[in-house]
Amino acid sequence: MSQKPLIVVSGATGAQGGSVANSLLATGNYRVRALTRNPDSDKAKALASKGAEVFKCNLSIREDVKNALSGADIAWIVTNFWDPSIYGKDVNEEERQGKMISDIAKEEGVNWLIYSHVEQYIRTSGIPNMTFAYLGFYNQNIGANTILIPNENDEVELAISYLEENDQLPMIDVDGDTGPIVAKIIEEGPDKWNGKRVPVAAEFLTMKQIVDILTKVTGKKHKLKTMGDDDIAKLDAYVNNEQMKQMFKFIKEFGVFGKSGELRDISITKKLHPNIKTFEQYALETFGKAK
Repeated sequence: MSQKPLIVVSGATGAQGGSVANSLLATGNYRVRALTRNPDSDKAKALASKGAEVFKCNLSIREDVKNALSGADIAWIVTNFWDPSIYGKDVNEEERQGKMISDIAKEEGVNWLIYSHVEQYIRTSGIPNMTFAYLGFYNQNIGANTILIPNENDEVELAISYLEENDQLPMIDVDGDTGPIVAKIIEEGPDKWNGKRVPVAAEFLTMKQIVDILTKVTGKKHKLKTMGDDDIAKLDAYVNNEQMKQMFKFIKEFGVFGKSGELRDISITKKLHPNIKTFEQYALETFGKAK
């Protein structure tokens, strides 16, 4: 009997990677090498209990990446924008990591790389198969880097940098839906998905639609507060830093997926995962009246 394919999953204790690792393990069809900086964490131990090979790896260290990709058939890679070496510090570090990982994947004979960064570089890398999965705006960002602020009128303001009522976001439940989509892509194989760009989003919603849904599920009036530079300057460094500001300025001008028509066609996503969760379903579970 042939050995099951070995799939490396980076960021396996994070949002995207954790969803992917758990979905792949649930199929029973693969060996999963789950990469994490902290193999002693509860999430890492939970993956190990499901059969994952938990592997300590820092994606900024070449030797770690080389060891992690050794013997792999497929690699799902996500670099971490929030990594302390990247966020608020070196805007070029994520790109450096992405190119290094691509080079090592080629050297180690990885057959299929699934990634969402340095696309043009990977396309010329010589890796036999490559697919580019682009994640939408996480539902989980609502209340995190988009702040919910109660006001004196018993209303709640959704504060977000630069975006106005008619600006759209492609919404995704990163924890619940990333994994099933990626697992289905892998099941269908590289012959179908080599070279393709895949949007990972349930729906496009305007900011007005988002606040209206929050009003509906909570029973409390929600309003949009569009923050400009003066508003942002009053906040802590999590929101008030140049990388975060540039990210939201990009979204304002080009959208999360840029101007790509290919990535705006989220019917692909719904075929891969027909039961993908809408933002309203997520909001009802997370913010609903009983919460």
